Amino acid sequence: MVVSGLLIKLPYWIAYQLRRLTGKLDGAVFYVHYEQDFFVMENILPYIEFPYTIAASSRKVAGELRKNGLQVKTWPVFPEVLIMARHTFHRFPVRAIKKIGLKHGTYHFKKMISAKKYNAFDLYFFATDEEVEMAAMKGINCGVAGGTPVIDKLFDPKTLAKSLEIKKKPGFDKTKPTILFTTTWDKSGLSAIDKWIDSLAGLKSKYNILVSLHPMMSQHYLNRVKNIPGIYISDPHTLPAFMLAADFLISDTSSIMGEFCALDKPIITFAVEQKGRLTGEIQQLIGEISLQISDINQLDDAINKYMNDKNFRRKERCHWREIFYGDLGISHGKKTALEINAFIAKHMQKADNQA
Repeated sequence: MVVSGLLIKLPYWIAYQLRRLTGKLDGAVFYVHYEQDFFVMENILPYIEFPYTIAASSRKVAGELRKNGLQVKTWPVFPEVLIMARHTFHRFPVRAIKKIGLKHGTYHFKKMISAKKYNAFDLYFFATDEEVEMAAMKGINCGVAGGTPVIDKLFDPKTLAKSLEIKKKPGFDKTKPTILFTTTWDKSGLSAIDKWIDSLAGLKSKYNILVSLHPMMSQHYLNRVKNIPGIYISDPHTLPAFMLAADFLISDTSSIMGEFCALDKPIITFAVEQKGRLTGEIQQLIGEISLQISDINQLDDAINKYMNDKNFRRKERCHWREIFYGDLGISHGKKTALEINAFIAKHMQKADNQA
């Protein structure tokens, strides 16, 4: 239990019961702990068939969401049904709350956390039937195949238009290959950012450089990247467009590799030592879909390998794309929404029967 959860448990429970008795619960709530959580939800919301509230974890997050014209409450909120993309149960310490879980992307690049944390949900969305089966083998019994709603953004004409705008930015040279450097959270121990961050300035003469850092990346890394002139840094809003604009992905263990499989674009990865949530099986997967290097000096040769052989690793990317996402010809947001709608309808009918 998170320490702050222990402090709020009793007052929250009392407030919840008072609101329940007076009919003032918030109904269905989409909870946004960090701003990027909303990008997991935004392709679901157009298909939701019941009233809902969007609630943010703090005033700061609420402010960021309101900039996009959203009506947002700030925690504390008191839902009957909670939909969230985190395992932040300490914020909602009432067992009566029905909980639906969403994931940020494919989990094939990190070992799943304990089954107990998943089974705290009444319903948890994995991408495909195969992923649900994989979760069940680990003791997770609340899984359902709902697709990966964030993937819809890659096939949105608006995202394509934004990617074309990136290529019109000052200093962008359309005659050069465009590479996107991305990295997972440095505190995870699985990031390769130290292998390339000092080389960005020198690479500008040969490539257009795009950079995407993990939302929780340490500030000193963010500051170092921002101080390099002539590169382009994404944020959660622009990342899908950056993916479309890039010719190559340079990564480590980041799940953005899944999106590049969906786009069928070349992937180059820095080999990372097996530890923590990086298993031998995951290392093998990364090795199949990418060309692995150990040093930044090998980057040019890796890019040339792909440029000289357009089919290099393509068979593997397409194979894993099917495993990661299933059918990319449908709206994954709609698929998830239909499951949520059915769950809510069943919950409401049960509540009416008990009234």
